[in-house]
Amino acid sequence: MIKILLFLFLPLLLLGQTNFDRQLSRNRSQLNSLKEDITRIKSKLNRVKKNETSILEQLNLIDKEAALIARAKGLLEQENRILRKKINRTNVRLKETRERYELLKNLYAKRTVYAYKYGKIRSLELLLSSASVNQAFIRYRYLQTIAEHDERSIRSILKRKKEIESLQQSLNQSLQLKRRNLAAKKEQEDVYVSRKKEKASLLKKMRWNESTYSRQLSLKQEEKENLIQMIIELERQRQAQLSKNNKPSEEPRVIDFKFDDFAKAKGRLPWPVKGKVVTRYGKHKDKGSKTYTKNTDIEIKSKLGTPVHCVFKGVVRVITYLPGYGNTIIVDHGKGYYSVYSHLDEIYVQKDTGIKTGQVIAAVGDSGSLAGAKLQFGIYGKQRTYNPEKWLR
Repeated sequence: MIKILLFLFLPLLLLGQTNFDRQLSRNRSQLNSLKEDITRIKSKLNRVKKNETSILEQLNLIDKEAALIARAKGLLEQENRILRKKINRTNVRLKETRERYELLKNLYAKRTVYAYKYGKIRSLELLLSSASVNQAFIRYRYLQTIAEHDERSIRSILKRKKEIESLQQSLNQSLQLKRRNLAAKKEQEDVYVSRKKEKASLLKKMRWNESTYSRQLSLKQEEKENLIQMIIELERQRQAQLSKNNKPSEEPRVIDFKFDDFAKAKGRLPWPVKGKVVTRYGKHKDKGSKTYTKNTDIEIKSKLGTPVHCVFKGVVRVITYLPGYGNTIIVDHGKGYYSVYSHLDEIYVQKDTGIKTGQVIAAVGDSGSLAGAKLQFGIYGKQRTYNPEKWLR
């Protein structure tokens, strides 16, 4: 009975395989696009070095290249996870198909032996011993049904044999791809470490004066405006979708994702990362430039590579790099609320996918930061920013 149930579930397992292939294709497409961006930045960096341009410009380009390499590592890690799942699923299917193949072979072998020993004699006896022509006809149809069943059994055995060969080929391809994936990640790791050392070396050479601080502050302010504009545009698109649906009380559904009420979670959100808050929300005096700025988020000091968790279920709307912010994720929580995670290293989620509360979405990095590894975290909504510490438990 169990073997029959496993056989019935094979189409569902096949559907799972197709889904894995789609995920791998999407992941590979993004990875290729990212590699092109990295190549362009590398060429620009080489030109800048040749022209002996300012250390700050070199630093920004190295930081961006390292950030994109970190994202490439994240995509390779995602690909590795998908491949692991696909390989496990293929192994399950292979085992089940082999069991089904052996079962059919054994059943048919027994049937063949019996038919060889008794088939013709018993069939003739059965027909000749019929009490009437009608009974003989019924028995003849019965024997014909058995013969048709035998023919179907042969076809089924051959089909299972082909499935085993196909699954074995798919498994070999996945294992080969996994080996290439691990080699590619190792290669990216080596380049990443090299860029980090280069960044650290340039930071030591850099002369920190009022002018340098002012330029960095200006860059940060400019990117802050870009970030806010991104969120405004996301909200504009959301409102447009609401108007289109003509249901103001409902959120636009994305990939069958149902939003919860983010506002009700105020004061109860889990912390996105383990660490110490080093920069708080609100008015703040910059030590370097000695000028006052308004922080729209908080900075949490944490170790490089520490997992970053999403504070509330939502949909990933933006994955990008911003100078001064580094690798950044914007998550839409519905009803106009968004959370922002910056200075990330590897990223483990895809744009336009639903994520759960507490899900690991990235790792802490120092992209866009000149002060080491940290997470910059903000909450935006209703045309304003909020103090994240009042929302976190």
